[in-house]
Amino acid sequence: MLAALMFGALAAAQPPKEPDKKEPEKKEPEKKEPTKAPEPRWPTEINGKDIKAVMKDMEDPDPTAREFAAKMLPGFGPPAQKGEVSKLLLRRMVAEKDPGVRFAVWGAVGEIAFDSEADNKEAIRILAQIIDTAQSGGPSRYQAVQTVTRFGYKGEPAVTALTGTAMTDVSYETRRVIAHSLGRVGGNESTGPNMKALTALADRLARDESAAVRMEALQSLLYLGPPWAEVKKPGDKTPPAIKTESAGVIIKSMKARVGDPKHKVVGLEKDRQVEIWARLVLMRFDPKEVNDENLEAFAKHLTNPDVGVRVQALQAIAIMGEAGARKLEAVAGLLREKDQPLQLTIAAVQVLEAMGGGAKGALPELRKFVTETKKEGEKIGGSKPAEKLTAEELQNKKNNEALITLVEKAIKSIEEAKGTTTFQPDPPKK
Repeated sequence: MLAALMFGALAAAQPPKEPDKKEPEKKEPEKKEPTKAPEPRWPTEINGKDIKAVMKDMEDPDPTAREFAAKMLPGFGPPAQKGEVSKLLLRRMVAEKDPGVRFAVWGAVGEIAFDSEADNKEAIRILAQIIDTAQSGGPSRYQAVQTVTRFGYKGEPAVTALTGTAMTDVSYETRRVIAHSLGRVGGNESTGPNMKALTALADRLARDESAAVRMEALQSLLYLGPPWAEVKKPGDKTPPAIKTESAGVIIKSMKARVGDPKHKVVGLEKDRQVEIWARLVLMRFDPKEVNDENLEAFAKHLTNPDVGVRVQALQAIAIMGEAGARKLEAVAGLLREKDQPLQLTIAAVQVLEAMGGGAKGALPELRKFVTETKKEGEKIGGSKPAEKLTAEELQNKKNNEALITLVEKAIKSIEEAKGTTTFQPDPPKK
């Protein structure tokens, strides 16, 4: 017993055992929050006046003061979206008699976008009424259309006015902005493109006597896309199914514009640039039309003597993305044209880049083009130092360097692209 106690005492007297040394805890690298862009600091005063003073100027007897005040209001930022300002602007939209001031008020309304959805709807209602009843050929309808366009899809209630008598306005420029506006307000985030807008664009406006109006109408159709067969849920990334019966109305109109060579039907569209866009709309609304026949129609335009037609054809092929690579040789062949306008060469390079991985077969052609372009750049101005070059030679050098940069960027982009199909250009014809 005594021995046991002594042993216990000795054990207690021993220096305590050092604890096991632990490895220092590794600290996880601090997660840095993504840098947020600093919020803009809106002024509280402009030209020595705060927003209250500017609002007071909106009802000044002097029209110059009223116009200046209307143009100043958007500069205050979010405070100008509040109820006091929106109610004032809505009142002035109706009460203002001076056309110049009235247009400035409309411009402010379109630029500000009110906090109150009820006030936005009232502004759109007023604008729609003006679009519907304004004098044909006058500036009021034109300005009202321009303003309602700025509301985007919120401006959809104005579609009825835009597709009414306004489409017959004697001013082609007013009809053109109507076509543009329908492409921006003629849709809904949940239900998709508005059929009334689509029909007006494909029928009346795509048949307008002005090529500029027809072009704008077709570009709006392309922007809106085909009608949806279903309601899109918030956050859903899946493309909605096409409502084929309604899309068929637009397809029929486009086929009438471009014609049908198989059945010997001549297209109604005589302007080649506009015809290219009509064909694009046809392909957008009917996926079956994304075929060799329509792509070949674009490719044929690349030899048109009109530079504008060739540029539009290149844009069309670029919009097709990788599918456009079926005409890789037709586009790559433009790089061999030495005497063509620079804008065509630039457009051809941009189209090849838009083809992504489908343009890998054109990489040797692009690399060769870079080498030759560098050699041409070295010849500009001969051996003269930079300070001795003429203005024309300096500009040519800048153009040369910019073109090389553009092509090298395209090469890198194509190399990194993961194309599903690689197309090879045809061998050059001897």
